Amino acid sequence: MQTTEYIVRRSEDHNLLLDYIARKLKLSKKSAKVLLDRRSITVNGTRIWMARHELRVGDTVGILVDAEEITQSAKRTVAILYRDDHLVVAAKPSGILACGAKSLETVLQRQLNLPSLRAVHRLDRDTSGCLIFACDTETFDRMVVAFRDKTVTKVYHAILHGPMKPGEHRVSKPIGGQTAISHVRILDVSAKASHVSVRIETGRTHQIRIHLASVRHPVMGDRKYASGVKLSEKQAGIPRQMLHAQALRFPHPFTGTPMRVTAPLPSDFTQCLKTFKLT
Repeated sequence: MQTTEYIVRRSEDHNLLLDYIARKLKLSKKSAKVLLDRRSITVNGTRIWMARHELRVGDTVGILVDAEEITQSAKRTVAILYRDDHLVVAAKPSGILACGAKSLETVLQRQLNLPSLRAVHRLDRDTSGCLIFACDTETFDRMVVAFRDKTVTKVYHAILHGPMKPGEHRVSKPIGGQTAISHVRILDVSAKASHVSVRIETGRTHQIRIHLASVRHPVMGDRKYASGVKLSEKQAGIPRQMLHAQALRFPHPFTGTPMRVTAPLPSDFTQCLKTFKLT
């Protein structure tokens, strides 16, 4: 383990540990509590997980980080699609979580030297593409409101099992008792597959994967929602679900300027297109 240490100053005497961590790292109290629950915090060399532990002047507060995580993160350089003083939009690779331990969030915090960086929304581990991060709490809060008010437009590309009927399709199917609406546009079709773009009105968990499976054209490589599909040898070799967050449109949280950020299709996605003779 490697440790970053802070010394409690006179003005911080009697601060509660949870409040201290949240302030130092510019985290929400919920995120700071996760660090405590993971036993990642020490005070004077002793691991402390009580949120209400009272700090005293001169105490040394340490944040423990897995050295292996640092080593692996250092090897990974993530493409930055947009950056300013408030926002970072990164091209998330497949195979990594958006936030939490050993996530894209922690990779970018180190890559950009921005320990307060926070993911504003989520993508599944095996989904690639555009992901927005806030550099500070105010930006995070404003972007959360933007997502809540549906001023953020998300467009995905997906490769599906089977030839889907040409044109545009509206899929409206509740998920978890909540309204969920997806708009599917056919980009290309071959004998055994379809390349589509999907714009979602709502952001339910696994929405695109569930909706496309519900119309009998599940996402290729989806081990959960395409489990009933008989796979050809080519299809069985697909390493992950072929779902990519291709574009985001949103008003800038401070200037209101219309923003559009796109992420190029990754190599495994383009290879899958070639395999099934799609463009």
